Amino acid sequence: MFRKFSFLLFSVVIFFSASGQNGQWSRGGQRPSFSISGKLVEEGSDTPVEFATISVFKVSDSTLVTGGISDEKGFFNIETGPGRHYLKIQFMGYEDVIVSNVNLGRGNFSFDAGKIQIKQDQRLLEEVVVQAERTQMELTLDKKVFNIGKDLSNLGGSATDILDNLPSVQVDVEGNVSLRGSENVRILIDGKPSGLVGLSSNDALRQLNGNLVERVEIITNPSARYDAEGLAGIINIVLKKEKAKGVNGSFQINTGIPANHGGSINLNFRKDWVNFFTNFGISYRGIPGSGDAFQEFGDPVTRTTNRTRDMNRGGINYSTRFGADFFLNDQSTITLSFLYRFSDEDNETTIEYFDHFIASGEDSVTVRLDDELEDDENLEYSINYTRNFKRKGQKLTADIQYQNNNEIEGSDLVESTGITLGNQLPRLYQRSNNDEIEERLMLQSDYVHPFGKDGRLEGGFRYTDRLVGNDYIVEEQDAFGVYQIDTDISNNFEYEEKVFAVYGIVSNKINKLSWQLGIRYEDTNLTTFQKTQDQRNVQKYSNFFPSTFLTYQLNEKHSVQASYSRRIRRPRGRFLNPFFSIADTRNLFVGNPFLQPVFTDSYETGYLMNNRSSSFYAGVYYRHSEGITQRLRSTDDEGITTTRPFNVSKEDSYGIELNASKDVAKWYRVSGNLNFFRSFTPGGSVSFENQVTTFNSATATSLTTRLSNNLKLNKLFDAQINISYRAPRNTVQGKRFSITSIDLGFSRDVMKKNGTISLSVRDLLNNRKYRGETFNPGFHEVSEFQWRSRTTQFSFTYRLNQKKQRERRSRRSFEEGEFEGEGF
Repeated sequence: MFRKFSFLLFSVVIFFSASGQNGQWSRGGQRPSFSISGKLVEEGSDTPVEFATISVFKVSDSTLVTGGISDEKGFFNIETGPGRHYLKIQFMGYEDVIVSNVNLGRGNFSFDAGKIQIKQDQRLLEEVVVQAERTQMELTLDKKVFNIGKDLSNLGGSATDILDNLPSVQVDVEGNVSLRGSENVRILIDGKPSGLVGLSSNDALRQLNGNLVERVEIITNPSARYDAEGLAGIINIVLKKEKAKGVNGSFQINTGIPANHGGSINLNFRKDWVNFFTNFGISYRGIPGSGDAFQEFGDPVTRTTNRTRDMNRGGINYSTRFGADFFLNDQSTITLSFLYRFSDEDNETTIEYFDHFIASGEDSVTVRLDDELEDDENLEYSINYTRNFKRKGQKLTADIQYQNNNEIEGSDLVESTGITLGNQLPRLYQRSNNDEIEERLMLQSDYVHPFGKDGRLEGGFRYTDRLVGNDYIVEEQDAFGVYQIDTDISNNFEYEEKVFAVYGIVSNKINKLSWQLGIRYEDTNLTTFQKTQDQRNVQKYSNFFPSTFLTYQLNEKHSVQASYSRRIRRPRGRFLNPFFSIADTRNLFVGNPFLQPVFTDSYETGYLMNNRSSSFYAGVYYRHSEGITQRLRSTDDEGITTTRPFNVSKEDSYGIELNASKDVAKWYRVSGNLNFFRSFTPGGSVSFENQVTTFNSATATSLTTRLSNNLKLNKLFDAQINISYRAPRNTVQGKRFSITSIDLGFSRDVMKKNGTISLSVRDLLNNRKYRGETFNPGFHEVSEFQWRSRTTQFSFTYRLNQKKQRERRSRRSFEEGEFEGEGF
């Protein structure tokens, strides 16, 4: 916008300046035509420099005669009058260039300056770097944007590591992502459902190479433009993609302890009407984890169990995405892209049970070994058409996306018993094979039509058809050593979800007050088919999802907003399948085919302040949910614990969120986040297949906070210290204990700032452990689990035709992104 405004102002000045010169050539008939031409390229790369300013001055008194700008190929052609001139060429981030001896007159009607090389101004670029480093966290009223490449603690990590390091976002021991204390959050890739999330978003995010992620957007109260799925909001993971002219990109390699080795490539090549882009990441990880639990059974207690679990998950995985933007003309673009992800993992788990029977005083030890091979393959094909009309803000987009995902898990399991660990006899041999497939088709189109000075009409539709199949076969060795299919556990399950949505939004501005009203309609057809038992369950429902936003601009730096939206959380396939896995025969997860959707009304109001060296956001939010889903645990007489999801009740939750950042000095920047929330869920009981599970009312009061310190130490290296804390929290069947962790990161530029070496330590004190307590009638458990121990990571990044952290987006552009309809 600044460049366009500068060019407009410059053109006005040139027009009136040139008009003042015209009179001297009007005498004697037609005026002769004189012109100055040439081509601007970047020194070293020969890349054309577009939109540079070329000014023509008189040699005699240095007055401005006329001027122009270079086109997309770097060429310029300026009409002027006769005389002795010189040229001054200017472009932001480059040194000025003077071209002398530009003489025009009789017999010399044109001057060709040829190829003019301009070089980057290192001093100005350093200023750009300083400004860019202030934008690790971008704050706007409707979303928070986190630029991942600037967080040193994320280097070499996965997408799960990145999310777990963001304010107000938590990842639990099973990899479930929650936002502001709620697991009902929608995760998107580049604004759409993606194969990179895969069949199991928990495992897929863990396998996604974090080096491919450019930024993460957190939208806590989305408008009608967005998918209504996700009660707590949307987390949008944006992958890296360049559009700069010529060839540019970055390369990264990393290694770490425990085993975490890999590399990534991000490249693009743009010439004339086409832009090719590609991302590729490969990694090998070994993720050791461990946990233990102490359990008491009966009332009074008749048996106690100490359970230990040691696991090592890991293997090789890689992700690649490539595509092309085809610029049909100045207004129309077609983008084709293909995404492929594959992982090959070998996961080993050992579970040990130390049982003590109080009445007899006897002890027993059971050991269960699980050696699992897991292959996961995801393919995604996308086509996008974008048409920008001549009127500013008028835009049409159309998208087609198809996904095909496949996941195969094969396990060999051996269970042995004895009085002690050294006296074990195998008693059970099992093997399982789980073959999951997913197909998804999405059709979407959006249109934005401006009216008046600030008004806009928006509308669009989306259709998705998602089919998931799960063929699970369990075999058990009989007395003759022959494996027989266990028909009580094996099952074939199918889940299909069809959603058709249309929406409309109208917005306008009255003086300092901006308003937006939206409505979204979604028609859902959900079918589950348990082929093993020939049971089919169909759910159909149609719902409206209104949204309202009001923003009042106090001045350029201060604004306030109030918003409302209605959201939905549909039950997923794993939660609907009434069969279970045999990985741990004493702790089972079983789906509930009668789960219903959860609806939430979300309200939020906030205040935002953006200064040159600081930013601050304070918001208050409230959510009312009907039919909230909770995973409830029940224990039978044999000590087998079953976890099953239920629509338990309603839930009311509210909270306060604070975000702030401040440049304390040129060498020190600090930012922080605090999210305090409180929720209430009434108690009660639920039944399933004649088994009653009770739960208590729960008032959960908790907070999460994160403090990030960024330091520049005498130009030797950059350092970052992150401290995070999660307070204890009550649940309907127990409580979770607090977690505190510290991450460190160091980096230094090398090779004339084309390269960067980095060292990071995640969970410095090795205490990022998930601890909790569960209460049930006749059952009590205290548990602790660590998904991954402290990690140390070293990485090297090399940039090709790029400057470190040279931002292509300013804070203002992020704020305008939502206003200009850059939706999903």
